[in-house]
Amino acid sequence: MEEFSVTIKPLTPIWTGDASGKSSTLRETGIIGSLRWWYEVLIRGLGDYACDPTNEISSNKRCKLEHDKFNKALKSGKTMSEALNEQICSACQLFGCTGWSRKFKLEIETLEKSYAPFVIEEIPNARFPYFLGYYDTSEKAKEYVNNGGLMGKYKLRFIIEDANKVVLLKNLFTLASSWGIGAGVQKGFGVVDVEEKLELSNTTFPQQAESEYIAPYTVPLPRLDQFFFYKIPINPNFINQILKLIGSSSYKSIKDLKDNEPLGEEVFSSYPYLPTSPWVRNKIRSLFRDKFKNNQVLRHLLMGFISNKNIKPIHKDCWEHSIEKDKKDGEKYYCEVCKKGNITKDQIIEKTGSKIFVSHIYNKNAYKNNQEPKWEMRIWGWLPEIPKKINVSRKEIKQLLQVKFKDEDFWKQTFDFIENPVLIESIQEKWDLDPTLLINNRGVFYE
Repeated sequence: MEEFSVTIKPLTPIWTGDASGKSSTLRETGIIGSLRWWYEVLIRGLGDYACDPTNEISSNKRCKLEHDKFNKALKSGKTMSEALNEQICSACQLFGCTGWSRKFKLEIETLEKSYAPFVIEEIPNARFPYFLGYYDTSEKAKEYVNNGGLMGKYKLRFIIEDANKVVLLKNLFTLASSWGIGAGVQKGFGVVDVEEKLELSNTTFPQQAESEYIAPYTVPLPRLDQFFFYKIPINPNFINQILKLIGSSSYKSIKDLKDNEPLGEEVFSSYPYLPTSPWVRNKIRSLFRDKFKNNQVLRHLLMGFISNKNIKPIHKDCWEHSIEKDKKDGEKYYCEVCKKGNITKDQIIEKTGSKIFVSHIYNKNAYKNNQEPKWEMRIWGWLPEIPKKINVSRKEIKQLLQVKFKDEDFWKQTFDFIENPVLIESIQEKWDLDPTLLINNRGVFYE
């Protein structure tokens, strides 16, 4: 057994929700899930296979180890690695799957616990307000102050069975903690400060052999060579102005929103972050809406959606919001556009998460002694190839984002300011990252 420990302090709230929908404690499953997600992204970016353990439609898209076949392979003279490669992907070999246990343990010690406040943010021109955290509909007095995610200080102890996996886990943790850990990263959660400087070294990633047991991808899955990353520094002279903006548009309940009783700027004056993610996300949405007129499917694929009475599921054949229940067979679906019936669930998209993630603005020096505040935000995400029937190319979207993220007017309009609050000349940008660069730089590609 080998082990290492790290101490983290949230720069923006961490969210690792429980069954009740709250985030009252830092849960191991939330951290492990983030690490696995980043490992899958790296593996796919290297051209290898990583299954989709979240697939709810088809279980054959998730790995499963059948012990009879595994033992037979070992008896035939194959190594354990070769026998595993025949059935389960590299991510499952480390993080576990049906029939195979995870090869490390994570223990979390709470050193200091505090919370961020739950807020409802009303953004001009947004269709709906943004909810950041758990909304207690009983509207108990002051309950909102504990429902916006975890702050505080936590010690994470990793206990690893295979010494050869220590460096790999360190690199994965460095990557995850830099860009977002836990849930709700698309809403600004999950940026942390790590107290210890991990001793990292280059690592090698196992190559997955071709296997008849591994199902091919039916939809694109995140892969690092299609990712983009931005670090966007904020002019410190604008922090008070942003704080006032947030304070005047944040509410603790729907009642306060209707009564126009905002929380006020003092609520966030003592935190290392300002909850600005909804403002930036709203502006990015409007980019797609304005540039690609009436292309609701594109916007929903990139920014996320859940089908409801107003938004129908997407048909993956004609790429329209056009799916309804098939009247002839309630277990199947009918497309109003291409007039096809007998459509199965794996041919539609009922919901998808955002592929673009926006942090809140935070003070990266918040926990460093004798350091001037340094405010920044991070925007990153996965831009896959776009289906041809949507009539917009990946190249067009990439060019749009590259231009707008360095456009002063974009940032003025985002916050409705007269002057630009972003230090454009200091923006750091990476697109379509070569995964070997990340590996050779020990999990880090910005210095």
